[in-house]
Amino acid sequence: MKRNVKIGIAGFGHLGQAISRSLINHGFVKEDIYISYKGNPATFEKIEKLGLTVCLSENEKIFSETDIVFLAVKPQDVESFQAMELMKNTLVVSCLAGLSTEILKKIFNTQIFRMMVSGPDTIVAEKGIATVYPYNELVSYIFQKIKLQFFEISNESEIDIFTAGVCLPAALLLEDNEFAIKEAINEIGKDYPAFLDIYEWAKGVLPLFNAESEKTEYISKMITKGGVTEAIINSLKSGESFLTALRNGIGRSRDISQKINPILESNVKTFR
Repeated sequence: MKRNVKIGIAGFGHLGQAISRSLINHGFVKEDIYISYKGNPATFEKIEKLGLTVCLSENEKIFSETDIVFLAVKPQDVESFQAMELMKNTLVVSCLAGLSTEILKKIFNTQIFRMMVSGPDTIVAEKGIATVYPYNELVSYIFQKIKLQFFEISNESEIDIFTAGVCLPAALLLEDNEFAIKEAINEIGKDYPAFLDIYEWAKGVLPLFNAESEKTEYISKMITKGGVTEAIINSLKSGESFLTALRNGIGRSRDISQKINPILESNVKTFR
């Protein structure tokens, strides 16, 4: 890149924090990073502790002065950005599970991309994986700089399969039938060949535990109520096969999209 990239991060939950920390750790200067949050005092304490108060900005400034904005807010908060004035050619990268580019284009009058990434802990540890749709050179450049392994997808629906892939670490901790695991991975790989490589990644990031209670606690921390990991784990706990569990996870990802997109579509006004 010929100049410093100005990067906005709207939302400072676990993912927003991980992206911010990783950018700083890999040479991006604070003056080029713009952060916003909803005003929670506990969140401000985290920003202060990380030394990122200099990065704090209003959303209006983030969207009007940056080259790229990572949208890391809750899905129900995305409507509030509809009236934002964006700098020409600003890219908006949505990290929101289930929200389609079609709906996002009705909220933001600019180039829209969907991103899916592994857990915040893997990002900070330089062991993360990510995908983006459609492909974009600037997004790929940022991934490369912060040591995120990039996986390509050919269409937006493959994000659902990739999402199940980033949930594999938790699933592998619960399943000990190696044959069933490999059979499932190969079967899912027929629809998305890169799933085999995601499986290799998942094996490489599995932590070691001193006690079964530690493993149980780790898995519980990876579960979001109503999320893809929960669907996979509950399926395994009920005695279903590893393949069925993964398919249930993929199905949960699609269900989330089918539920959230119509709701937001009815609430937003299309840009003309």
